[in-house]
Amino acid sequence: MTQQTADHEGVRSAVEAYVAAVRAADPEAVRAAFRPDAYMWGYLGPQLVSAPIEAFCEVVAADADPGAWTPAYTYAIRSVEVSGDVAVAVLDESGYQGHDFTDHFSLVREDGVWRIAGKTFFRRDPD
Repeated sequence: MTQQTADHEGVRSAVEAYVAAVRAADPEAVRAAFRPDAYMWGYLGPQLVSAPIEAFCEVVAADADPGAWTPAYTYAIRSVEVSGDVAVAVLDESGYQGHDFTDHFSLVREDGVWRIAGKTFFRRDPD
């Protein structure tokens, strides 16, 4: 396996860890996927959201019944680009808590571990 392939797989694994964490409604696993100083920005309809990632962990923790939406949940990692120890990835989610999202992640590798440093998202539900 080339270093480039290993780097891409490492980033994909970090995004897959995020997916597994939200699917399981596990805020501790979400925290582990992100750097502690991570931040998020995005749109929920017309509303701009700007908050530390802990706010997203609270949303995940409040999900009382993930079994109600997870059967319809699908996702695809659309792209991964790596430049040294930084990367970007785009994730398309359908059916996350009943909504469709496109997430743009910025990732950094520290001590050999890829973690999400920032999340920018857009809820793309049909009108």
